[in-house]
Amino acid sequence: MELKNRIVMPPMGTVMASTEGVPTDRLIDYYTARAEGGAGLITVELADVHPYTHIPYGDRGHIVIYDDRFIPGLKRLTDSIHRVGAKASIQLFHPGRAMLSSDPYRPPLAPSAIPDPIIRLMPRQLTIAEIEEIIESFGKSAYRAKAAGFDAVDIHGAHGYLIAQFMSAQSNRRNDLYGGDLLGRIRFPLEILRAIRKKVGPDFPIIFRFSGDEKIPGGRTLDESVAVAALLVDAGADCLSVSVGTQVNALTYTIAPMGMPKGLNVEAAAAVKAAVDVPVAVAGKLNDPAMAESVLAQGKADLIAIGRGLIADPELPNKLRERRWEDIRWCISCNQGCINSSLVGAPFACLVNPEAGREREMKLKPTASPKRVLVVGGGPAGMEAARVAALRGHKVTLCERNSHLDGQFHLAAIPPWKQEISPYLKYLEVQLYKSGVDVILGVAVDALGVAEAKPDVVVIATGGRPSKPNIPGIDSANVVTALDVLSGTSTTGRQVLMAGGGLVGCETAEFLAEYGKRVTIVEMLPRLASDMVMGPRQLLLQRLKESQVVMLTSAKIVEITADGVILERQGRQETIDGIDNVVLALGVDPESELADEIRDRIPEVHIIGDARSPGKAMDAIFAGAKVGRQI
Repeated sequence: MELKNRIVMPPMGTVMASTEGVPTDRLIDYYTARAEGGAGLITVELADVHPYTHIPYGDRGHIVIYDDRFIPGLKRLTDSIHRVGAKASIQLFHPGRAMLSSDPYRPPLAPSAIPDPIIRLMPRQLTIAEIEEIIESFGKSAYRAKAAGFDAVDIHGAHGYLIAQFMSAQSNRRNDLYGGDLLGRIRFPLEILRAIRKKVGPDFPIIFRFSGDEKIPGGRTLDESVAVAALLVDAGADCLSVSVGTQVNALTYTIAPMGMPKGLNVEAAAAVKAAVDVPVAVAGKLNDPAMAESVLAQGKADLIAIGRGLIADPELPNKLRERRWEDIRWCISCNQGCINSSLVGAPFACLVNPEAGREREMKLKPTASPKRVLVVGGGPAGMEAARVAALRGHKVTLCERNSHLDGQFHLAAIPPWKQEISPYLKYLEVQLYKSGVDVILGVAVDALGVAEAKPDVVVIATGGRPSKPNIPGIDSANVVTALDVLSGTSTTGRQVLMAGGGLVGCETAEFLAEYGKRVTIVEMLPRLASDMVMGPRQLLLQRLKESQVVMLTSAKIVEITADGVILERQGRQETIDGIDNVVLALGVDPESELADEIRDRIPEVHIIGDARSPGKAMDAIFAGAKVGRQI
């Protein structure tokens, strides 16, 4: 199989198939956009190889490939990918003990009766006959993939799912031919490879994806993975795809968020590559073209797997080839839409790319009636609304009262480990100007200014102001806001109390701790950073602990004093004194008064982002994208 470049889109679950497991138009559009964007190989997300594991998620589901009746739907998908010039592979998958099941008569299946640390359901140990049936199902599924037009198959042997469970001493305690020593534990994947090769013939590429290092106590180490690699190739693997981690630590390793280094799996891939003579692919925060090119130049891998980078910008390969660096919409590794959405049952999404998973419905269409559009507020919501409206042919002016764009979102890039946000902010600014928007900075628009501009449409994207609940002492001189601290307009003494332990409060606490401040966080809820995505939250809380930040939960501030606070906690009042400054991170209140003042004078007024309802940046950007298309 010859690829036009070394960029591979790795398999990433979207749960956009139908409940029956058939590719929907929405899913086909999503993959076609990435193929059209220039990637050499598109690896379609995990496909269930056995009916036992097929469980729909509400009105959505995984792709399935366990029966011949699914071939026509899969053929629609491969035809679309091929039509725009890319090769297509599909990942063959069995979750094993990681299967989500609420049916007591349908427990997860596993090499041994050891619960998955995340799912926590007791699995049933597979019998030899069942193991042989599953091996056969992988072979038959690969044959169906070939019949459906796929150019290769990708076997999911990574991240703590069934094949990985057999390969790991942590989850495989069998004492028969499929357990025991390392050779026994890898018998299962080797027989799967042989079964697939028998079904698809000698010239059909088989990719095997596995974790170079499981990063869990008792799990497979890199030394063992290097030994396994040669055996996988001998059994029929034509390419090895290397990542790191398991189900347990997926949100810190396999789907590395901000706070984890770029290219974190490269050295594991390099060790595997040194042991085999087939191509090796590597994933893990490699959408930085300079780093990816360096990995190839040093011979540490042969293929670069870019996952979230292609969700954020499907045109990334084309833009790299054309050297359109300023037009790349960079992934910020936030995991809010692509990962967290699936965890909470929400539709697949992307913070920086509102079109992801909605390619058809969000396609830009020129307006038939150009209007004069005034956007008030230069945060992410306002910038996206202005950019989209201008690209559609409207005459757009954006006014921002500050001397810079990005609203409060630029402050999000200031705390430690948050710098990956900055390239996206630069992208927004550049695209705003390139789209022809007239940007006016340092102007606070009022009702009179709107009347003078005579717009047909006004978009209110003025954001919000820090909340100040009715707490005695909250207006004292020793009280500042987190936004003031991050922006540098206010400084603090050495002893700081952070009022509010959500995302903003915890990140500001880490920022202050980096400067040697002694910080205490007080949060009314029982958990800190409950509004954060799981992986980044775990990393942040660990860093706060290492920085000796004191963390108090289920505690309500009832009064702010001259040198501290009075708390109500577990039915008792407590006093914390010796505090130089109290920093408020208690949320934001909408700032939308302008809308009320102009609503009767302007034919069309929209309120978006925090100005409408305080929320996450992803919600604000999506609102801007939606309004820009509605005007």
